[in-house]
Amino acid sequence: MAVKVFNFDGDAYIEGEDTRSQIGSLVSSTGNGVFGTIVQVGATNMYTIKAGTVMFIGGLCVRIVTEESFDLTNNKYIVVETTYNAVTGAYSCSLKAVSVITAGKVGTVDKQVIIYEKGKGVQNESQGVADLLKKSTRATRLFNGASYLDEGHKMSFPDVQAGQYQMLFLVFSHYTVGTGADDWGWLIYPIPVSFIAAHYGMGHSIPIMAEDTTKMMYKYVYTGLLGVSGSSNNIRVLDGINFRTKCLREIWGVG
Repeated sequence: MAVKVFNFDGDAYIEGEDTRSQIGSLVSSTGNGVFGTIVQVGATNMYTIKAGTVMFIGGLCVRIVTEESFDLTNNKYIVVETTYNAVTGAYSCSLKAVSVITAGKVGTVDKQVIIYEKGKGVQNESQGVADLLKKSTRATRLFNGASYLDEGHKMSFPDVQAGQYQMLFLVFSHYTVGTGADDWGWLIYPIPVSFIAAHYGMGHSIPIMAEDTTKMMYKYVYTGLLGVSGSSNNIRVLDGINFRTKCLREIWGVG
């Protein structure tokens, strides 16, 4: 098997692609991750690692150049085994089938890291891939209620940037004055969290169609990483349109 090993801290490149800013960022400099294909050969105990598979082992990036098969009849794991030259600071890696894991570190990397376990499949640390997938599909409701967003009205929530959310969604609906919020006439206004951070506390003019008319109203909303607040403009009557007929219902953090 031909294996290429790259130091994630200094030269984590594969044929000109900077893996640190691409798939390497999924596992960080300490996590482990397998990106590629490991398949069982028929109904046998042979398992093949396909060429092109890329593995991140702590601070190392390992690329499989040519495929190779491993017999797990009497073994349980396929591992990446690393050696380290303390004089040159160089790492080298090989893949092997073992029944017992050898503990300990070489340099800053575990001597043996499991990439495949018989009966369980490919092993990825949750710190990297699982957490990334979980966050990519995450949607958290940060506020649930009804507000005109008048002057002094503020909805607070945990820091969305510190929580690593990617988008903030403000959800509005129709409001029957004197009765309450209605579950129709919805409008969703998206704001990238990075934009909020770059324009902290700035106001947004959010256009909203007034039902059964050809006219628009708007809500003026100040946004921050810890909450949003309103303006007295949001409760006025302009051109025959009562701005109280729309209210903020929910705020969602997504991603």
